[in-house]
Amino acid sequence: MALLLTGFVTNAQNRCFKAYDRLGREVTKFCVGERITFRDCGGVDADKEYYDYDKADDKEDKDGDGKPDGPVYDSKKYFTYTKPGSVTVTQYGNLKGNQGAFEQTFEVVATPDPTFTTIACANNNFTVNLNDSNYDFYIIRFLNDKNQSEYSPTVFKNAIANPIKHKYTGVPKEITVTGGYVGAFCSSIPVRQTISNLPAYMPPVISQLIVQVQDATTGAIRLTIDGLQPAYNYTLERKDGTSFQAVRTVGATENTLTLTTLDTTVPLQFRITATDACSQALAPSNTVTSIPVTPGDGNEQATIDWSSIAGTFRQFEIYRNGTLLQTIAGNQNQFIDEAVSCAQEYCYEVRGIAADGKSVSQSAGSCIRVISSATPPAPTLLATFNLQNEVELTLQLPDGQGLKTATYLRSMNGAPFTKLQETQQLTLTDQLQKTGPVCYRASFVNLCDKTSVESAPACPVILTVKQNPDETVLLTWTNYSGFTGGVANYSLELLDESGNLISSTPVRGNRHTTQLADQQEQIFRYRIKAIATTGEVTYSNNETIKLEYALFVPSGFTPNGDGLNDLFEVKGKRFENFAIKVMNSAGQVVYTGADRTTGWDGNYNGKPQPAGVYAYEVTITLQDGTTKRRTGTVTLIR
Repeated sequence: MALLLTGFVTNAQNRCFKAYDRLGREVTKFCVGERITFRDCGGVDADKEYYDYDKADDKEDKDGDGKPDGPVYDSKKYFTYTKPGSVTVTQYGNLKGNQGAFEQTFEVVATPDPTFTTIACANNNFTVNLNDSNYDFYIIRFLNDKNQSEYSPTVFKNAIANPIKHKYTGVPKEITVTGGYVGAFCSSIPVRQTISNLPAYMPPVISQLIVQVQDATTGAIRLTIDGLQPAYNYTLERKDGTSFQAVRTVGATENTLTLTTLDTTVPLQFRITATDACSQALAPSNTVTSIPVTPGDGNEQATIDWSSIAGTFRQFEIYRNGTLLQTIAGNQNQFIDEAVSCAQEYCYEVRGIAADGKSVSQSAGSCIRVISSATPPAPTLLATFNLQNEVELTLQLPDGQGLKTATYLRSMNGAPFTKLQETQQLTLTDQLQKTGPVCYRASFVNLCDKTSVESAPACPVILTVKQNPDETVLLTWTNYSGFTGGVANYSLELLDESGNLISSTPVRGNRHTTQLADQQEQIFRYRIKAIATTGEVTYSNNETIKLEYALFVPSGFTPNGDGLNDLFEVKGKRFENFAIKVMNSAGQVVYTGADRTTGWDGNYNGKPQPAGVYAYEVTITLQDGTTKRRTGTVTLIR
């Protein structure tokens, strides 16, 4: 019961009256619009007590005489208040011989809608904040989708500053708040707010860390973040010693962050923490670690060292000039690249794959210029003849060497080596004036201006052919010199006039004889092919054999039908195109032909020609394009 003010007027000691609502319940606060009845506490006769329901009205001048009306006592003993506020009720009566007035002050209250806010939090948690102080207490109901109240706390005015929290077991649907009073039975209507769950929380992932600038004071790092959700609050943290410290807040749309003025010469660790609107701490993201790199010795190799925190990386990927070079274990902190060339600059990046597989950490680029103080090893020289009988030289540098200049030397017929040419090319063609035993050597100056050891001599195969009167051909050749692992095998190749391969015959030793008498071809081109044990190929010079053509013309024929010498036929070999014409003694052409397998039968226009001497002219074309012409006479005998 809230008794705000008690006073006594005249002889009012030990006086008392009470107020009741329409249901006869005692009240100490009056609800707007509700009839209130007053009765003396001692149960005196009703006609001996009267009430003034609001002392404030006594000062009003309702009758217009310019004076306050004073107290107006009503014998009804009930009244309905229409507006909230403080009222003083005065009882006047003749009670037990005592006349006088007794007054009490009450509060008239209204029932406005209570105001409140609801906050959805992670994992089915909700918070209610009361923004209202009109009521003495509030009843809060958390309803699920089955209209069941999962939680209905009563919150009194002195505790409204404390948020009310509830974790739903069912599906959240609605929260209602009803305000009520102590000392009165009226209350507000339930005020409702529809609620819904937040999206299920998933920890964000920092998928990539790139050191953009490695420096002790101006270092910069870029982070790529996946899985940020608008319903949650995020903070970037950096590890400082043994604990993480906040760096900055992160918006849900900030998928990339660039951090500057860092000391990126040491490993740095970052993570993203999250809270919901209820300030509930949620699971953090993965932790990412930066990789500072240090370039090392560049003398004939490139060395990269880097720092990391034990156990943070599963493996490292080494990139050179943007291309993956090698993958190594996550407990390594150094890589040595020996496949480099002098005076060349190589830029390296180290990319660490996190132990949990969720992120890639990329170092800043580190560039090394390779130097050398050593004499380069000898190159390998390959010598081969082309189809024009020119020697083509190919210089193969040792691994990791680059060419500034190359010097080629030549020795003819066993003479001392002399300088042939200095060039910036790895290939050279030597147009020999005369084919003969020849050897070559070469050296190079690398990009660090160091001159190499000379190569071993490279001596191409020299092929020699000898044609005998019986049309046998003797081929002899020298061995190839210059293959690192030696020659695996030799073969004799026969080429057509365009250099295309016709046949290949394995050969042993250094000589080979072939019989060409029965061959219809006139021109034969040969060369020797040598194959190294390591697969390299070289060719000798090519040599051409040209056989003489053969043409056989009979001196007479007897076209009498006895099957013996009935045709005038021209025989021969090693020529291609053929034409013949036969003329009588008057110079008249009596026969022409272009097929040497078809002869003249002694007829002209189907009529036998008389016996006698006839002139002929035969024209042939050799395989080299040369035209030959033969004339003579033939005797037709009948």
